[in-house]
Amino acid sequence: MKRLIIPALLLLILMAGCTKETPEQPVQNDYLVQADAVNTIGKDLLKIFLAAQGYEQYASLPQSNVRLLRVVYTTEYPKGSKKNVSGALLVSENYDARFPTVLFNHGTYGDRNSAPSEEIRNIMGLSMEVFLGITIASAFNCAVLMPDYIGYGESKSATHPYMHRESLGQTGLDFLRAGREYMDMPAVALPFNNTVFITGYSEGGYASVALHEAIDAHPAAGLKALKTVAGAGAYDLKAFSKEVVNNPDSLGTRMVSSYLWVIGTYKREFLYAKDYADIFSEADNALLRSISYDLSYYRNETAKLPLHEVSSQLFHPEFISGIRDETDTEFIRISQQNSLVDFEPKDSLIFVYGDADKWVYPVNSVNAYQTMLAKGCKVKAYVQPGGDHDTTLPLYLDVVLNRLLAIRDGD
Repeated sequence: MKRLIIPALLLLILMAGCTKETPEQPVQNDYLVQADAVNTIGKDLLKIFLAAQGYEQYASLPQSNVRLLRVVYTTEYPKGSKKNVSGALLVSENYDARFPTVLFNHGTYGDRNSAPSEEIRNIMGLSMEVFLGITIASAFNCAVLMPDYIGYGESKSATHPYMHRESLGQTGLDFLRAGREYMDMPAVALPFNNTVFITGYSEGGYASVALHEAIDAHPAAGLKALKTVAGAGAYDLKAFSKEVVNNPDSLGTRMVSSYLWVIGTYKREFLYAKDYADIFSEADNALLRSISYDLSYYRNETAKLPLHEVSSQLFHPEFISGIRDETDTEFIRISQQNSLVDFEPKDSLIFVYGDADKWVYPVNSVNAYQTMLAKGCKVKAYVQPGGDHDTTLPLYLDVVLNRLLAIRDGD
């Protein structure tokens, strides 16, 4: 999502209404390492902010001030290997434990120095997603957790495993465990609601379904996925890859660089064996070799290279045929391993997407929805006619807020 553009006068008002707080020092826990309270944002400022950013219809929603905390916690990825990761915990000062906990997964961040836990340190650096997370905490007097993911924040020295089913589900699950440990501390003493409303857009939509799956698969964690609203995620990576290689039109810089990030993840995390020279055309392979095949973080050098934006020119013919005909069984297996169409949610899952999305093709949401529906799962889909990846965002936001309002009002 876009970064907020904050007028100078509004920024001064906003900063005047924010208070710095002292760090919270946690006791020994299984997941929580550290929680630092960095700011408090007032409800009136949120209302002003919403109106200033063109969201007047939501300006009456904020009800309470919100405390912003940077949380460091442990997650286990790969299995048997623990690492410290981070996230932002946003807690209403009028916290009501009866309202579900909200976990809001962010979309693709192309800069490893960006992260929800970093943004809350600097009001000028807020993304729209983090601002919306704060608004949700204020509007529903609840706790909102926004994981950074591996490769951002505390773990930015690692490379983010992009569109990676296991790690995204695990980091979200472990953040919920860490958030519960923080709120259970005697100095905090806020009852944690183990019922979770999950949402996110783009990579955040994919991460949300992965988290829903992880919660269902770990009943011993004591958590329940109440509802997931997943916006425009890449849930069917095999079908998505076929559309990429078969797409006769320009893929666009954003599409090319982010899809190369997926390939880089397959090479690094799954040891995909095909040589780069057999993946890319001769001309584009030479360009990628010049940056040592650094295919991660789509705003990095790959986005600056004059790569071909037509799949038949970008990729080696054998790579294309291997995906199209499914003869590249290794690539197909890895794609299926990271796809979520085989997941059968125990509770409600809502897909939101645009039918003209040229970045994350609609086939992802269509296939996931239809497959789950055929299995009798409780799923629903909202489609923005003619909507692309950006213009579908207002529909997604409406669905999220309407679902939260329905929970608040008992509908």
